Amino acid sequence: MISVLYVDDEPDLLELCRIFLEQAGDLRVDTIQSPLDVLLRLEEHPYDVVVCDYQMPDMDGISLLKQVRRKKSDIPFILFTGRGREEIVIEALNNGADFYLQKGGDVKAQFAELASKIRQAVKRRQAERSLKESEKMLNDIINFLPDATFAIDRVGTVIAWNRAIEEMTGILAEDIVGKGEYEYAIPFYGSRRPMLIDLIFESEEEIRKNYSGITREKDVLIAETDLPRPKGEKKVLMGKASPLYNQKDEIIGAIEAIRDITV
Repeated sequence: MISVLYVDDEPDLLELCRIFLEQAGDLRVDTIQSPLDVLLRLEEHPYDVVVCDYQMPDMDGISLLKQVRRKKSDIPFILFTGRGREEIVIEALNNGADFYLQKGGDVKAQFAELASKIRQAVKRRQAERSLKESEKMLNDIINFLPDATFAIDRVGTVIAWNRAIEEMTGILAEDIVGKGEYEYAIPFYGSRRPMLIDLIFESEEEIRKNYSGITREKDVLIAETDLPRPKGEKKVLMGKASPLYNQKDEIIGAIEAIRDITV
C-alpha cells in the first residue's frame, strides 16, 4: 500500500482526489489543507509521496517543496496544479519535484494520470534507495578487507578506496574518491600511469604484447612488482584485479587488491 499526503487548500478537491485515488486499492490518501502543517505531518507519519497544489494562501507549492528538500528528505514530490506556466514547471523540476501535472480536462483521466505518476515516483525512489544501500554495503565490505583495495568505474574514476589502502598510501578516501586520470597511481609511482586495474579493460592480445609478468586466472589478473614506492618506501607488491559487472553481465568497472609481500 502506497501512502499519499495530498496538500490543497480546496477541501472539495481534496475529497474528490482521495476518492478517485483510493478506488484502485493500492493507494491510501491523507489530505491536508495548510502547507504550513506538512513538515510536522511528515515527521509524524512515514508517507511514501507528497502531492501538492501550487497556488495556496499560506505558501505556494514550490516554497513547500524547497522546505521539504532542505530537511534532506528525498520523499517523492508531485506538483498537481491548475497553474501551467512554463517558468513554474521549470522551477519545480529544478528544485526537486519528481513530476508536474496540470489540473483540468477529463476528471477521470487526470486522476488516472496522477495515480500513475505516484506509482512511478515511488517505484523510482525505492530503486534509488536500494541502489544506495547496495553501494553502502559494497563499501562496507571493501573497507573490511585486510588487503589494500580500490575500485574504479568504466572511465577510470575512483569509486572505492578502503582503509587498508589509506594506511598503505597515506591518502584518505575523501581525498581521492571521485577523481580520475590515473590519480590512484600517484601514491604508488609518483606519476599518472596505468596500473594492473586498467588492464581489465584491455584485450588479451594487448596485454601480451605490451606487458610481461602478468598471469590470468579466469577474469582475474595477477602481477608482482617492486616498482611502487608508497610513502616513499621500496616495496614488493602483489596485485589482483578483476572486473566489476552489472546485472546484465556488462563490465562497469574494476577492482584491485594489493598486498605487501616485501620480505
